[in-house]
Amino acid sequence: MKIAVTGATGFIGGYMVRGMAAAGHEVRAFVRPGRESALVVPPELKDRVELHIGDLTDRESVMGFSKDCRFLIHLASAHDHFTQEHMQAVNVTGTENLVADCEQNAPEDFQLINVASAVIGMPVYSYYRDSKRVQEKIVRASSLRWASFRPTLVYGVGDYRHTALLLQRCGAKKGTYWVPHEGLSKINPVHVDDMVDVVRTFFEYERGREDFRVFEIAGPEGVAFNDFVDLTIAATGGGVKRKNIPRRWVERMIFLKGLFKDVTKERRGAGYFSLHHEHDIRPAQEELGFAPRTFAEGIQEVAKGDWWRHEDHEAAFAAGQAPRLGMGGV
Repeated sequence: MKIAVTGATGFIGGYMVRGMAAAGHEVRAFVRPGRESALVVPPELKDRVELHIGDLTDRESVMGFSKDCRFLIHLASAHDHFTQEHMQAVNVTGTENLVADCEQNAPEDFQLINVASAVIGMPVYSYYRDSKRVQEKIVRASSLRWASFRPTLVYGVGDYRHTALLLQRCGAKKGTYWVPHEGLSKINPVHVDDMVDVVRTFFEYERGREDFRVFEIAGPEGVAFNDFVDLTIAATGGGVKRKNIPRRWVERMIFLKGLFKDVTKERRGAGYFSLHHEHDIRPAQEELGFAPRTFAEGIQEVAKGDWWRHEDHEAAFAAGQAPRLGMGGV
């Protein structure tokens, strides 16, 4: 079966390409010009992976991407470290271009799988979240058969944007990990391999070919933020100590800072950790057999080795000391 994947050079996208190819599928990976080397595929899988060079914001370069493909996994995303204009161009206009290609060129039994983590979670405003919600609405309003996967924070080996930084901070020999709240709010990270597995399982789900399905994807249970930090410190063997700053003191500091500069970002951050971030994964468990590993298990696996210890990742890549699995997310 031929599977198309956007965002193939990102952290999750790279895993998705390799996972689908390892399962015996042919994969067509959407890659921006000049980014071809960022997609690392083992030699034994290269014959199953073809590249489609293009830019989602350029409709002409998107045309033909979905041809002859049974599924398309849409992972490409411009995150909130980009400008609002860029997020709009990639997340919204890029999705419109992709849908246009699928409606024109995809085979009759085609299905688009949209993957967007920012669609779920606490109602803390960001332009990125809004653009991803619009992205899902574009897919759902199309004439295509679709399914929506909504993962929480995805972690794993090769994620230098989030996971490596967390491991480095927790794995320091000494110091303090300051938590600017009581640390009781819960998050629910999911291992990248579990994310790939559940999407792959969906291919064989007969009901999914008839009904439009939405699946929240997370770990088996919420983890209090204090436990999240403590488990990571233990996994890395770090010597840092976690300490909490009561939220009331954080709010007072934000107020004082706000007398002199914009503190919108800080207020949103404080609001984000005022509520729990647990998710309902029962549909994925019951319908797809989703059985994710706990964070305690997953972070132990991810912290093994030295891949996350390299401060200069580009130099580590050049020296062959770190796996170049890509950066990014959904």
